[in-house]
Amino acid sequence: MRHWSLRWKLALYAAALAVVATLAGAATTWTIMRYWELKSFDQRLALDAQELFRDVENFEGGLAENSRAFQEKFVPLALRDRLIEIRGPAGELLYRSPNVPGPTLHDGIENFHTRKIDGRSVRLGTFHGNGMTLYVGADMKEVNRIGWDIVLGMVGAIPTVLIVITVGGRWVARKGLAPVEAISQAVSRITVQNLNQRLPVPPTDDEIAELIAILNATFDRLQRSFEQSIRFSAEASHHLKTPISVLRAGVEEILTDPDTPAKQQARADALLHQVHQLTSIAENLLLLARADAGRLDLHREQFDLSEVLEGVCDDAHALAEAEGLEVEAKLPPELPVVADRRAVSLIVQNLVENAIKYNEPEGCICIHARAVNGEAEVTVRNNGEPIPPERAPHIFERFYRARSDGRIPGQGLGLSVAGELATAHGGKLELVRSDAEWTEFRLLLPRRRVCIAQPEAVLA
Repeated sequence: MRHWSLRWKLALYAAALAVVATLAGAATTWTIMRYWELKSFDQRLALDAQELFRDVENFEGGLAENSRAFQEKFVPLALRDRLIEIRGPAGELLYRSPNVPGPTLHDGIENFHTRKIDGRSVRLGTFHGNGMTLYVGADMKEVNRIGWDIVLGMVGAIPTVLIVITVGGRWVARKGLAPVEAISQAVSRITVQNLNQRLPVPPTDDEIAELIAILNATFDRLQRSFEQSIRFSAEASHHLKTPISVLRAGVEEILTDPDTPAKQQARADALLHQVHQLTSIAENLLLLARADAGRLDLHREQFDLSEVLEGVCDDAHALAEAEGLEVEAKLPPELPVVADRRAVSLIVQNLVENAIKYNEPEGCICIHARAVNGEAEVTVRNNGEPIPPERAPHIFERFYRARSDGRIPGQGLGLSVAGELATAHGGKLELVRSDAEWTEFRLLLPRRRVCIAQPEAVLA
């Protein structure tokens, strides 16, 4: 389905409205002009009838002497081509023109009216004078021709009107939407990295200026809320690190104390696992807060990505073996990149951990890497239940879990962290596919250093 731009929509709407207006105008013009044409036609018939009455009255002897021998010479030239019937005071027929096809023109209607006679539209009028009654009928073809000329002229003008209105409407729409397009371009430049930018307010005191003022006020509120959210996440994560470290040290001391009973050690071991989960959450939140504020400290250096992936694969083998999973790795001998070694390792670790958690029994995990068009491509795929299509667009959102299985541990932060780290490197992390056969993620990293514009810091 084609989506038309607002500019074209306005032009087409204007053209359609112009066509409707033209047709309505044509109908109105035709009705008015036909009314006046008929009125003028009736007046001509009336004048011709008066001329006949005058000629009869002025003829030698008048009607009294010539009523029995009413001849065509009494009929004015203007009425010679009309349908004429003349009757005397007693209704006797005095004269009927040879072109009258029927027995009589009189149909009992005194006013001007139109009637079909011999397949033709005839305008009929009845006139009285000098003791006579004159019935006159005139062919309407001339009046009808004028009406059709009007209709054809109006219809013939529609294509021209349509073209002019479409072109002109598009031009008017372009002029009218130019400020809106400028606003759209300015808004598109306002991102998380530069929320401090605002739209330029035009000097015109119109609706566009009012809209821009409202948008700028909205951006002010959004920036304050965003900065407060980032500051809260960063400070909360930062202040949690110390008590979590103390708690972890205390639990580890209980585990290493030989006097601790076995039952208490089991409880302490479960607590230590939860402490590690809490540590991971705090570290991830702090990392995301720094990413939002543009304060990710990436220590870029050149290293061999294949070497890092081999270490990740060794860890994957150890974790997958306990789950009965197979790990397949296809890595090049060398794959040099310029990036933060620890951050890239964290990205791949998160992908591999998800591949293990969401795999099926006796499933497979494939880790492939290669150089593609100046980029390093790493793909991690696994078997298992596919991600529902309606949830796939949200998997990189924070605290969002693609599968609602509460038995699988996790906080919904791994993919968010991995995606932010990939973006900070100038790369990209994306879901390639998720079907009954494979769920596959792809990481693209530039092999050379890419300068990423950093925003103003909002964290104290």
